[in-house]
Amino acid sequence: MHVKKLICTLLLFSGISINPKAQDAGKGWNYLYEEYRKKGSDAAFKDITQWRKERYRSVTEKIAALPAASKALLLKEADKALSFNWPSLPATLYLQYRDNGNRVNFENAQFERRKILAALVAGELVDGKGKYIPQIVNGLWLILEESTWVLPAHIGAQKAGSGLPDPAEPVVDLFAGETAATLSWARFLLHDQLDKFSPVVNKRINFELQRRIIAPFLERTDFWWMGWAGRSVNNWNIWINTNVLQTALLSINETDIRNKVIEKTIRSADNFVNGYPDDGGCDEGPTYWGHAGGKLIEFIDLLSSASKHQLDWSHNELIHRIGAYIYKMHVDSSRFVNFADASASTIPPGHTVYLYGAAFHDPLLTNFSAYLSRLENPDSNRVKTPSLAFFVYNIEYRSALLQAKAAAPYTAENWLPDLQVLSLRSSAGEAKGLFFAAQCGHNAESHNHNDVGNFVLYMDGKPTLIDVGVGTYTKQTFSADRYKLWFMQSQWHNCPTINGVQQRDGRQFQATAVQYANNKLSMDIAAAYPAEAQVQLWKRTFTFNPAKTSLQLSEAYQLKEWKEPFLLHFMTCLPADTSAPGRIMLKGSTANLLLTYDPALFEVIAEEQEVKDGRLSPVWGDHVTRISLKSRGKALAGKHSVGFTMSHNPR
Repeated sequence: MHVKKLICTLLLFSGISINPKAQDAGKGWNYLYEEYRKKGSDAAFKDITQWRKERYRSVTEKIAALPAASKALLLKEADKALSFNWPSLPATLYLQYRDNGNRVNFENAQFERRKILAALVAGELVDGKGKYIPQIVNGLWLILEESTWVLPAHIGAQKAGSGLPDPAEPVVDLFAGETAATLSWARFLLHDQLDKFSPVVNKRINFELQRRIIAPFLERTDFWWMGWAGRSVNNWNIWINTNVLQTALLSINETDIRNKVIEKTIRSADNFVNGYPDDGGCDEGPTYWGHAGGKLIEFIDLLSSASKHQLDWSHNELIHRIGAYIYKMHVDSSRFVNFADASASTIPPGHTVYLYGAAFHDPLLTNFSAYLSRLENPDSNRVKTPSLAFFVYNIEYRSALLQAKAAAPYTAENWLPDLQVLSLRSSAGEAKGLFFAAQCGHNAESHNHNDVGNFVLYMDGKPTLIDVGVGTYTKQTFSADRYKLWFMQSQWHNCPTINGVQQRDGRQFQATAVQYANNKLSMDIAAAYPAEAQVQLWKRTFTFNPAKTSLQLSEAYQLKEWKEPFLLHFMTCLPADTSAPGRIMLKGSTANLLLTYDPALFEVIAEEQEVKDGRLSPVWGDHVTRISLKSRGKALAGKHSVGFTMSHNPR
């Protein structure tokens, strides 16, 4: 080990604070650690015992105060879980990922164990008579007996590589962290009842948390997601750090060890915040925001409450902007701008948006949190238990979310200059009208698709020109063959194919000369294509006209060589009438979109793409349509434009 690194490591684990500016010079502001240091470091967390008492009282009192209908629904789910046949997790199931690339079969079985456990714990907290404790212990024991809490898709981090988990090398991944938080909450909320059943249960929970999570977390700095291994971090960082922090606050009784874990989570989480652009944009998209920006506010809320609110980031505008990103990408209902691996239909966790609204006294976020909560759960009597931690949040913020005004901001203009994503709508404050979003960026973003210059259009909140999104994750999704998947390729986004060549993945494949002002976005996307495309300039300009509910796409290009006609691709989920030259009509439920082009310059090709994937078909049905405008000429330079105009159907 390098001497400087060794000294820093020894100082860290001896409990001596390191100057993060000196260690992480040039990597960012370290907002989290600086606040921690200024507010007394370890001293800010001297009353964890009292914090635990207050948190326990808050949760149990709010459960006791639930309406009878809510309690009845929770008990109904718990009663069903009493006869649940816990799924087996054999070695052959774990090895499916290695052997055939399937990851969902194991994940579904593992996740179901934890979901059922959450329902049982919720039922016991409502009933309080010990009825569910034996089945809760069954679930806990099975989880504690699992050879690993790490998913097959992530076990490759061990020295033994992909395959079966090596018991000699505990790995901390996303779902080891999730499991740790689940066990910590179960022990925290039902400690005495579990002790009465058998004192070995709590003892075993502590043992496994220490062995699988706390020890490797403190001993190692080479997990890539921590941010010290020379690789950029993504949502893994804050997701895992939040779960490790919950585990420390709820379960670790040794003050010195707990303080070391708290400090290290803060220093590691700074690597996540430091990587954020000033505009607060999430390059992983809105679906991942819930476990990126959403986890950040959970992390901050935990630190703030456990320190008796001594730690306070309520004046940090970057963190505020990270929260505001989520409504800036909202279209309507569960529809969000879904660049990268985001889904076109998603509902971010309402409590995370609420925490941002409360922390920054932002009514847009507070009202949006209530909107999302009611969208996700129309029955106000139902308290959902997707996980034990989320159940606790749903209990603690239920009243606040019910009392808040449910409203989406529907902001008219949102330009994120660092992320290079734009969203515009024709009618501020409502979903009705035309919504447009586009991205510039580069092709090495987290969860990247090759989609520089891509855009989407919605009419009255409903998808019209679309980003298909990502299919069910398999081994291929995060392998060298990622871009062989059709929905990752630029030809299946609203992008050109130039000289028969698609965009390429990598940081150098990017938009240049990006400019935005007054509803007009321009960029040169030539650099997003490899050399064989023989493209010198491809200036793509979007001009949005709110008054006319229209968008104009203008392009100017220069080729070094003509090899074959270029294609302008437009993806849609709507029926397309291409019968009239120069006009394509996309027919929606409340409105139509007229696409106009010069028939002297282009011929039209319309192709249906079958959609079989279980993640995509619920969103789009059994197919989507690609409309391609194929160039007729062979000029090395030229200009053209395509118009998109929305009109409401006559009633």
